[in-house]
Amino acid sequence: MKLENGNFWTNTMSWKTISVFLVSNLILLSGLSGVFSQENKSGKVLKLTTEETVKRALDSNFKLQNLRYELAKTDSNYLKAESQYSWRLVADGSFRQTVLPLNQNNVFTGTKTSDDTIKGGIEKTIRATGTYFKLEAGNRRFDSNAFEDKNNPLTSGFAGLALPPLYTGFITATVSQDLLKNSFGYKGRNQEKILDNQKEMAKSQVSLQISEAIVGSLVDFWDYSVKLQSLKTFRRLKENVSNIRNLTVRKQGLGLSEGFEVNQWNALLAQADSQLETAVVQKDEAKRKLARTLKLESDLDLSEETDLMEEIPEKPDYNKDLEIAYKKRSDYLNAVREKEIAELMLKNAKSDQLPSLTLSGSASSQAQTITSPDKNFTDATDGVQSARYKDFNGKVSFAYPLFDKGVAAGRRDSEIGVRQATLKENEVKNEVRDDLRGRIDSLEASYKIYKNSIVTEKETQNYYNGVVRSFQQGRADAVAVKNALDTLVRDQLSLTQAKVNFNIDLMRYYIAKNMLLERFDLDAEKLLPNLE
Repeated sequence: MKLENGNFWTNTMSWKTISVFLVSNLILLSGLSGVFSQENKSGKVLKLTTEETVKRALDSNFKLQNLRYELAKTDSNYLKAESQYSWRLVADGSFRQTVLPLNQNNVFTGTKTSDDTIKGGIEKTIRATGTYFKLEAGNRRFDSNAFEDKNNPLTSGFAGLALPPLYTGFITATVSQDLLKNSFGYKGRNQEKILDNQKEMAKSQVSLQISEAIVGSLVDFWDYSVKLQSLKTFRRLKENVSNIRNLTVRKQGLGLSEGFEVNQWNALLAQADSQLETAVVQKDEAKRKLARTLKLESDLDLSEETDLMEEIPEKPDYNKDLEIAYKKRSDYLNAVREKEIAELMLKNAKSDQLPSLTLSGSASSQAQTITSPDKNFTDATDGVQSARYKDFNGKVSFAYPLFDKGVAAGRRDSEIGVRQATLKENEVKNEVRDDLRGRIDSLEASYKIYKNSIVTEKETQNYYNGVVRSFQQGRADAVAVKNALDTLVRDQLSLTQAKVNFNIDLMRYYIAKNMLLERFDLDAEKLLPNLE
């Protein structure tokens, strides 16, 4: 048995094949009564409902587990890009020593100098404006041996000018701003919106994949239930065929039936026995697959009924559902986001055609002493905090690409991208509209077919019971019984198909609105795995 276009199909038409599917019809009789347990050898019984299946699938199914981890990573690129706006702690040090020969050039500067600087601070690019800001504090140590050599006749007379190490402390604030190409962070803000849209697109796509995987797990659950009911039905079928065969044998002894009729029922009994063995194998295989999907213990026995829906929870409203679909469908929302991304990329491409005009400047408060470095920061009169000694620095830089074909091509491609995104948005919007209309039509049709199949199966069951009574009384022959049983099998198979198809169409209807996760009270936060 396989799922094809929302239906369970068989390679049917023969009596043997039709009988095989008699097993699946009993699933339809389970209704909404829930799930009950049976005794098994181990005494362990799992009451597996639709909600329980979804919960276990999310916790155990490999594909769903993997998708949940993918969901947790959907914002990675966005967060990585956000790091450019984080505060950073920076520090550096430079050490330099110079030794030169004594000559006229070095008489007053010294032949040996040391120039060391240590500084540290914080820096940040401001998100709202794209302004670069840096605040740092440091100390510079300068030492020269000028006029310190008393044996040098050229400098010995100036020994009073010799100085011990000179310490210069400072606190500096630096600001840099682009005024044209990335005017006050214009391109940065656009790029942030692009990454945010890409994050939401990835999240929507993964959520859709999770919904589809949930339906796949439910199909495995329903398939096991069908196989289990098939096994029970084959046992019942074998018992019924055996009873009719025995009755035919007794009638033959009375001269009311022919020997070839006994041969026919002997053949049907052998077929039923073979089908029963096949059903046992299929049930065990379906159970193993479901156990592997949900990571169930091997000694667990599963409930024999499924909570397949028999009614539509809420009557579909096309206009209302279409509005919901446009707000929730991941394919349409992603098409809208792709268009917005294309428009943002066009804005950035236009900015790339502008010159780069950057203003930067720094302002320092500094102090100097020959005593110790810490005095530059503790002396309230002449220290850094007094702000008496200042240092200012300003810079303007300008760059403009001339005849840059690459920049022009970037803008052209961005304009084409906007047009393509607009076409895609309109196409996807029409697809969503038609898909929802088709899902509603299929749901309503499958619901009516299911209700009609209930009536048909009930009437056929009554007809079959009447034929069997007539056969027992000698008013009907074996051909009539066989034809009645054939008809009952076909109608019960149709009923099974109708109920399963109705539930599948119901799930597809939820997916068409992207409401399947809400149906099971799930959202993105609940789907995120525990990473602790």
